[in-house]
Amino acid sequence: MSHHRLHTPARSLLRLSLPRRNYRISRSYLSAMDSTNPQQKRPKKLIFAPGDIEAASESQTPKQSEPVTTASALPARLLAEALRADTMTPHTALDNKVVSNPARAHQFVRNPPLTVSQLHPTNPLYQFHAWFRDPRLELSSAPETCTLATASLPSGRVSARVVYLKELDERGWAVYSNWGSREGKGGQVFGSGGSDNADSSVPEAMPVLSGVDEPLVQDLGLQQQGNKWAALTFCWPVLERQVRIEGMVEPLSREESEMYWRTRERGSQIGAWASWQSKVLWSAEPDSLVSRRRKSFGPGEDSIVYPEIPHDINETDIDDGRDLLEKRVQEMEARFSDTKEIPLPPFWGGVRLIPESVEFWQGRRSRLHDRFRYVRIHGTDESSYEWRIERLSP
Repeated sequence: MSHHRLHTPARSLLRLSLPRRNYRISRSYLSAMDSTNPQQKRPKKLIFAPGDIEAASESQTPKQSEPVTTASALPARLLAEALRADTMTPHTALDNKVVSNPARAHQFVRNPPLTVSQLHPTNPLYQFHAWFRDPRLELSSAPETCTLATASLPSGRVSARVVYLKELDERGWAVYSNWGSREGKGGQVFGSGGSDNADSSVPEAMPVLSGVDEPLVQDLGLQQQGNKWAALTFCWPVLERQVRIEGMVEPLSREESEMYWRTRERGSQIGAWASWQSKVLWSAEPDSLVSRRRKSFGPGEDSIVYPEIPHDINETDIDDGRDLLEKRVQEMEARFSDTKEIPLPPFWGGVRLIPESVEFWQGRRSRLHDRFRYVRIHGTDESSYEWRIERLSP
């Protein structure tokens, strides 16, 4: 992982204007969404505030007047019904337990507060670098793990996925993946149908910039179809810290992607060629698995307990599309069997998130966290900008 790639600060931004739409919401819809409406059934809660409810003591004994029935003596169906009743209906014993016991949720007290003098005065990327190199962040905790969020246009539907930070330079944060698959994040960021690729059996090529500082808006084939706005979030529980980044995505140059590609193991390179990311390999229609699936491998219809999974489950379970992926991998292994250095796929590479805002979050007791945000202030030309620092209310 490199954190010393330096470029002349510049910006490559694309602003999207969305048409205004008028939406009408019927009274019946509002009534259905009203939690006080007696006709509206509450959604079933599977997990609810597990850290806020005091755990029952093992030595606690029931009152003499209460009948005792062991869980093993009850049918699994009755246990499931009891669980549903306790977690979805109001005014149950669970509700009383929540309000009658002091909260024991995690309190952020292990680390010192964050004050403005601890921040880099002019550059959030340097501040991030300092936090990332904190000696208390052990390598075994994978501090480079982060969540990348993107949104589709014009629906605005948001999706997020965990990725790994691979580079940090003076322009922004870089991650690598398959961006040619229009079924996934590549379609959200770069649009669909933006290239003239006639072969529909492979992902489309990533957009390639002729120069690192060339504005992304010049790629006219992607101008109206993709949404370059994205967000990246890092969470470091040991330090009780978060970093939240929002900005615009630009593809890295081919040369930059090649440099990282050479660090990947051969198996990962084969996998990148073999997988059309987010393309559906297999599907099952509603209720079709009830009779087909191997019931010994999963929970029962009235049970939430999973059995032990055998090591040979890939060979013994029913077909679920994995064979198609494995076959594709074998095809790529044969294709590159005589190739010492597997080439970089045209649809695979790196993107850089150029920040418009960067927030540094330090946990504090009673949820009164310290939050400082850097906001980019644009100058009179494309390459000039400064950073304003703001404290946000927790």
